[in-house]
Amino acid sequence: PTPPPAAPAKPTEAPKPAAKSLVLGMSKSDLKTLDPHRQYEIAAPRIIRAAYEGLVTLADKSTNVAKVEGLLAESWQVSPDGKEYTFKLRKGVKFNTGKEMTADDVKFSYERLGLINDNGSWLYSDHITKTEAVDAGTIKFTLIEPNAAFLSILASSNFSVIDSAAAKGKGATNAADAEKTDKAAEYFDGNGASLGTGPFIIKEWKRGDQVVMEKNANYWREAPAFDRLVIREIPDDTARLQALDKGDIDIALDLDIDQVTKLKKDGKYNIVEGVTLDTAYMGLTTNKEISKELADKKVRQAIQLAIDYDGIVKELLRDSVLQLPGAIPLTLLGTDGKLAVKRDVAKAKALLKEAGFEKGLELKLQYGTGYKLAGVLSAETLATKLQADLKEVGVNLKLEPRDQAAIRTDYRGGKLAMVIADWTPDFLDPHGWAPSFTGNRGAAKRLYYNTPETKKLADDAGVASDNAKRAEAYLNLTKLMIDDAVFVGLYQPKVFMVANKALQGVTYNPLFVTDFYYIKK
Repeated sequence: PTPPPAAPAKPTEAPKPAAKSLVLGMSKSDLKTLDPHRQYEIAAPRIIRAAYEGLVTLADKSTNVAKVEGLLAESWQVSPDGKEYTFKLRKGVKFNTGKEMTADDVKFSYERLGLINDNGSWLYSDHITKTEAVDAGTIKFTLIEPNAAFLSILASSNFSVIDSAAAKGKGATNAADAEKTDKAAEYFDGNGASLGTGPFIIKEWKRGDQVVMEKNANYWREAPAFDRLVIREIPDDTARLQALDKGDIDIALDLDIDQVTKLKKDGKYNIVEGVTLDTAYMGLTTNKEISKELADKKVRQAIQLAIDYDGIVKELLRDSVLQLPGAIPLTLLGTDGKLAVKRDVAKAKALLKEAGFEKGLELKLQYGTGYKLAGVLSAETLATKLQADLKEVGVNLKLEPRDQAAIRTDYRGGKLAMVIADWTPDFLDPHGWAPSFTGNRGAAKRLYYNTPETKKLADDAGVASDNAKRAEAYLNLTKLMIDDAVFVGLYQPKVFMVANKALQGVTYNPLFVTDFYYIKK
């Protein structure tokens, strides 16, 4: 008999293309939570911003710190009195859950931020008095007072919009008692979960090790170039560089300046250089009961002129920082690096003579042990350098190292005459600094600094709607503050990201480090 025909061969299945992964390696992080409204640590925004979005973001593909543009909002209007902001939302934006975003989600998200009373809650509660979902595509905010920095504040990753329905199902609430009743952090901080509109979805979080994210299939813009995004903690600098050399990671953060300098010469990688908004400064009291010597402006000016800024910037820190002219960090509106103070030993001695200290004087400088100011230079090393500099003009600095927590407590309590300290940003606008360093508020209160001129400039610039006038006000403020010599600017760190040359679109910003959405390979 004729054999039955052979079964047709099954077509060979084409192999699935390998998932394209982007891996970033960073030093040991301070990551505590992945709840977008509770996170307030340094490392969190780079992760949160990949999974969540807000109404606005930094302009020019997340690189322009002086300008914001719409993200989930397509447009907005401001009332004539500057107290009401009304945003029109983009249509067709979906969460990773598949649900379409509406104004109710924005209202829920932002009210939750304010009502849970966590570290970042003040960003909402100190500025916004009322949030209204006018209709499905319109959200309106009423501010406590006019605030020219409001759009910059909204660019913070704390103002992430979450799927309200899904979040409520996980224990989130925007009720008045949310501080006690909101339980959603347990969901967000589980092995991996997110409820945002961002290009990636958080899938895994192994504390102290890595966060794994996958491409969001429901993303409203063109899909990101990578299927997976992995953010790894590699505490050792050498191990991080070796991982880059082996191809285990694509981008390395936090390498030390010696490694970066060598890599620049080798030319094997792209070095992306940016400037943080972290600052290190010396604070000098104006309270004569704490220090009659420092209460004299001429003495403070002499100290400011005695410091060897080039020695700090070029020798101690090998150009890994900028010299900071005043309290407000460079790159922000109304700042100018040309205002940076230059050392003048002769003038410093002359000022001390005018103040009655021709034969010199002794002062006490307190600093925290084991602490790196603005994350780059040990307080001990900086204090020793300042001691040597001031000795040349006749100021004998008695160094008093103490526990950093105790230093911070006494400084905030206004008990210190002379201190070296640092400041990190809350949002990217000069208004995040100006009020805190003037008018006996914030840091100014710690040093009893209160002049009508500086307070007025800071306050007027905070409500002005004209950016040119704001810039002029902040520039004049910095000039006055340099003359008063209460906050002596020292340095502002740079950032170096070392990236595989095959990558395109790697940029730096001080808000969330880099926008992973724009990176391609």
